[in-house]
Amino acid sequence: MEITNQLADALTLMRMLALGAALAVVAGCGGAPETVQVSGKVTFDGAPVDDGQIEFEPQGGGRMAFAIVSAGQYATPKDRGVQPGKYLVRITASRSTGKTAEADAFIRDEEAATINEQFLPAKYNSASQLEVEIKPTEAIEHNFELTSK
Repeated sequence: MEITNQLADALTLMRMLALGAALAVVAGCGGAPETVQVSGKVTFDGAPVDDGQIEFEPQGGGRMAFAIVSAGQYATPKDRGVQPGKYLVRITASRSTGKTAEADAFIRDEEAATINEQFLPAKYNSASQLEVEIKPTEAIEHNFELTSK
């Protein structure tokens, strides 16, 4: 009789643990946060930015999102997009200086490397003043028309 009670107690305990685990998965995890696909154009003094990166830095918690800028266009994929909220935006872009760096003398078969420069003013990256608010939606377009002035 005592063994039967112990088995019943063990089964009850296992059921409670299984129910608790199931509730934790349903209630506690909540799944991945909603993201928004953000895309648009990036220009500098009216010309498309050919080679760069755009960064969405959350203002008040959340995760950062990034996208490559190519031929004046950028897009964050929906599955790794931007969560709704307010963001500080940082944009960097590089271009060739026309100069080259000599290949390392210890590495064979290396060609001289082209030297690039980050040419956007600091007000768009390290001292960014760009802010956006992303509302909950499927996708949004946001263009950035940057100037040297």
